[in-house]
Amino acid sequence: MDAPYDLQIICSTPGDVSRAQRGGATRIELSGCYTTGGVTPSPGTIRACIAATELPVIVALRPREGHLVYSASEREIILHDAEWALDQGAQQVLIGGLDGQLNLDIDLIETAIQRLGGRRIMVSRALDSVKRPDQDFEKLKGLPIAALASSAGAGNAIKGHEKLVEWQAGADFDIFASGAVLPSGAGRMWTAGLSCFRASARHSAGVAHEGRWFEGELYPVDAKRVEHLVKALNRAIAAEEEETED
Repeated sequence: MDAPYDLQIICSTPGDVSRAQRGGATRIELSGCYTTGGVTPSPGTIRACIAATELPVIVALRPREGHLVYSASEREIILHDAEWALDQGAQQVLIGGLDGQLNLDIDLIETAIQRLGGRRIMVSRALDSVKRPDQDFEKLKGLPIAALASSAGAGNAIKGHEKLVEWQAGADFDIFASGAVLPSGAGRMWTAGLSCFRASARHSAGVAHEGRWFEGELYPVDAKRVEHLVKALNRAIAAEEEETED
């Protein structure tokens, strides 16, 4: 039976995908360079990870590390990579950016809708970096997108979850609570009325080999951490059902 929630786990390798799936993820997000906040994965990574799972795959698109104000050429790279990733079998792409006034780059999203179709677009946490999240959300909620990843500008999901509940009530797309989503918070957010969650569920694997010119530490997805999130959600669901029966 399908879970009554969606749990999107951020992965960077086929191994991450396998562990996320084993732990109970319902969706896979692909993102490269975890330690820099994520950038567009390589073509080989995208193909290998899509081949490694039957779960829906969402490819995160960020052409470089650093700020989210993109040049015209960078925006075109995002759109080109989005078309390619969808052609490879990705279900959706995760995109977003800021304009020169540090508002949500609505033009980028509208252009993506025209070129890709709105139901194939999940908007990134760029919204969490704008000056007035509520104001920009009002612009976004009229667009025919599939989903939004956000903490409602609060930095982490549990701090912003009440606002996310309010946003979800007025939106026709799914809002994925994002930012430090942990088991205790996931259960609380389910009870408050949210059903979509996005988490990294990673741990430090230590330094297998320290090179002279590179950092040797890895942060793979931890199947047990994914499982703990699933168990927390299932406990919250069971408690809600018991309350209903009483």
